[in-house]
Amino acid sequence: MKKISPQPVSSRTPVLGRRSLLLGTVMGSVSVAIGNSVFGRANALAATPLDETFLSVSKAITGRPDLDPVLSSRLCAAMQTTFPAYANTIQSLARITEQGGQPHEILDRSGDLKKAFLALNAAWYTGSTEDKTNAPMVAYYDALMYQPTKDGLPVPTYCFGRPGWWTEAPPPLGIPIHAPLPATPPPPAPPGVESKISPQSPPLKPMTPSSPPYVPKPRQEH
Repeated sequence: MKKISPQPVSSRTPVLGRRSLLLGTVMGSVSVAIGNSVFGRANALAATPLDETFLSVSKAITGRPDLDPVLSSRLCAAMQTTFPAYANTIQSLARITEQGGQPHEILDRSGDLKKAFLALNAAWYTGSTEDKTNAPMVAYYDALMYQPTKDGLPVPTYCFGRPGWWTEAPPPLGIPIHAPLPATPPPPAPPGVESKISPQSPPLKPMTPSSPPYVPKPRQEH
């Protein structure tokens, strides 16, 4: 058998060094991460007609015209995973919200779909499709129940990012704060009229314990 000897490496052949290999790996990982982020964002923004209907119904039932479309698409997908035939439910809800009105008015005429409206509203406020263990969680920090106090109270497990923020005064709410009026002393009693002083209970006398305090004995080693 003929033995094949290895060919000598040409001096012009580039040799991949450790630093070049590490740099190439890092740059490749960054490129993949950026590409996935961009494409993932593009896919999330590519709303389907069902997503648009779900967002329109959500704005009507929550009374919030500023709902996040990306979060709405994710919540729509989670609701379809949790509840069977939820696409049909969305279309039924849309027929009611198309008539307009405030959220309470929509609920008043929802009939058998009132429970579905309340479940959708609860999903936006809690960020989860159901109030049960292992239910799909779509949002936490952006859940609607944390938005009214988000300027003065952090979302649980979050903080405002500066030491001692909890010692600061809460932000103003636009309500004027009036200082309490100074207490006015009662007028003096007229001459010849004895002022009555409300009776007070006598101070308690110091109590002496009936037995000396217990002093434990030192532990003895056996």
